Amino acid sequence: MKTLIGIILLAWAIIAPAHAQAPAPEITLRVANYGGAFTASQKKYAADLFTQRTGVKIQFIDGNPADHLAKMIAAKGREAPYDVVYLDDDVQAKAIAAGVIDKLDESQVPNLKFVYDEAKNKDGYGPGMIFYSVAIAYNVEKFKEAGIPDITSWEDLWNPKLEGKVAVPDLSTIMGRNFLMAATRLAGGNESSLEKGIDKIATLKAHSYYTSSATLATLFQSGEVWAAPWINGRTWGLIDKGLPLRFVIPKEGGFGNMTTIDVATGGQHRKEALAYINFVLDPLPQLGQANEIPYGPTNKLLAPVLAAYPELSKKFPASPEDLKALILVDWKTYNQNHDKAVELWNRKVIRK
Repeated sequence: MKTLIGIILLAWAIIAPAHAQAPAPEITLRVANYGGAFTASQKKYAADLFTQRTGVKIQFIDGNPADHLAKMIAAKGREAPYDVVYLDDDVQAKAIAAGVIDKLDESQVPNLKFVYDEAKNKDGYGPGMIFYSVAIAYNVEKFKEAGIPDITSWEDLWNPKLEGKVAVPDLSTIMGRNFLMAATRLAGGNESSLEKGIDKIATLKAHSYYTSSATLATLFQSGEVWAAPWINGRTWGLIDKGLPLRFVIPKEGGFGNMTTIDVATGGQHRKEALAYINFVLDPLPQLGQANEIPYGPTNKLLAPVLAAYPELSKKFPASPEDLKALILVDWKTYNQNHDKAVELWNRKVIRK
């Protein structure tokens, strides 16, 4: 698979200059991104090739999506701190409500017609550019040595034998918000009764509460943590490096999510921002991203390619059918109750 992508990208790199557009001088797009491996892969498979083709430079500004949103809200009415933003789909819902991202002009994003309907925003905002899932990652060797059965349920994270060995994601992360929903559902609640999930998580004797995947990766590699709610792509990244992890969708279901890509309201370079979004949605950058970090492309033209490489596509939601097999949170209702959940989280979980 790496050879196939390498050949395609090399060919594109050779062909791209011949089709390059005349660039506007000295344009740099400020692009809010996640950081780490994700930013690196987007630079490699999207930003660098986009610059080669158009002359427009990309400056990635890394951080948590919630922090990016806070900065856009703080700058509302003035020049935006970004031109383009990558966001979790639940954070995108907040950004829409806050009026800090713009609807797209579909005539300037022709690749939108190839995006799965499930990844399109029904109101015309930015689409999902990847599918991913949140479930449970665990160290199979540590479990075997301790005589702990393989994980099959979210409830298994409360196994007394895992006391001090489970890392819990903070609510500032998409993993944390999904895990809160998992705990809430275990307790018989829903998006309107998040306090039930808070009370459930408060009984879990955790090792720590992580705010970044980089931190969790280190904890897994050191052996300090044996299990955690995590994202498929990050888990498979460590599996492919030889770490004895397993990514399992619990019997109650894992959670389906998307990373969206949007134009920030108040940015200086809307035309170039739309061109960059269109480029990110192109099959080749999407395929490169999937190979680098296994998240599911949202461009449906890649369906036959992924079907031909099951060893790759098994690592992520590779189709709308895969996504439908996962739990999709009602983020509008969730967000109405999130602030109260954060207050309870800080009081009952973090400070306990």
